[in-house]
Amino acid sequence: MKVVLPERLRPVLSRLPSDPEIAWYSDTDTCIAAMPGAQVVWVHFGLTDIDRVFRAGTDLKWVTSAATGVDGWPLDILRERHVVLTNGSGVGAIPISEYVVMGLLAGLKGLPELVRAQDRREWLKAPPSMAELHGKRALVYGYGGIGRAIADRLRPFGVSVTGVRRNPGGEAGVIAAEDWEARLPETDLLILSVPLTGATSALVGKDQLAALPKGAWVANIARGGLIDQEDLIAALKSGHLGGAYLDVTETEPLPSDSELWSMPNAIITPHTSWATEHLMERAAEIFVDNFNRYLRGEPLRNVVDMEAGY
Repeated sequence: MKVVLPERLRPVLSRLPSDPEIAWYSDTDTCIAAMPGAQVVWVHFGLTDIDRVFRAGTDLKWVTSAATGVDGWPLDILRERHVVLTNGSGVGAIPISEYVVMGLLAGLKGLPELVRAQDRREWLKAPPSMAELHGKRALVYGYGGIGRAIADRLRPFGVSVTGVRRNPGGEAGVIAAEDWEARLPETDLLILSVPLTGATSALVGKDQLAALPKGAWVANIARGGLIDQEDLIAALKSGHLGGAYLDVTETEPLPSDSELWSMPNAIITPHTSWATEHLMERAAEIFVDNFNRYLRGEPLRNVVDMEAGY
């Protein structure tokens, strides 16, 4: 059996069972060159021209990645060949959830203004904010591994959390996707951790932002396309929103002339919420477990529903 893996995985990947033939790649060209005869390929971050990678793998049975989102991938090729696709759901849950707490705490406490004052060597005469995280009501749209990790870290701060799922399954504290907008008037913290699909594109726009209470915060760590960015800017400028923490934007990198850069109630991070020193070892653990399942003909973890897009 031939397996195509990224060179960066070599230091954290222990020997695979059954001793397969492993072809290590360092870039897109070496990946494509290694694809003939491969049953399994790990699509790593930064790999471009994924269409050519998939088309070169005429013997593919299973494609995997440490990434969670697969929007923009040529999934039709995999569907046509009945190739199984798995993702890295849960791998980034810890760092991403920590970023959300960081962004919301920083925003509610006015940390950006405090840091700017430090840069100016200015001792402020009054705190920039009197807000508390305690007592806030959060609505987490996308209540999978990441959404649950966010909830787990917010609750100890005294935040009440409601999750939103496509299929809530009767779980306490979780509502169906079709019911989420009715909860907006009682939501202080709207957190988006849902994949970008046809159903979620521009999920949050003028009407949804207006339905939030004055002073509410929005956090997006999923995909920029979930929010109508112009509507968000308007809501921030009007003062209706307390602020926004954005790790993702409609266009990335965020253009230098975007108003978001200079808005005092916007906190921007450059799509870095996934960052952790433990990313590859966690992804490798899932891969090794799935490889054993693959050999035994058992169901794999983190299988992507290619019709739903996640």
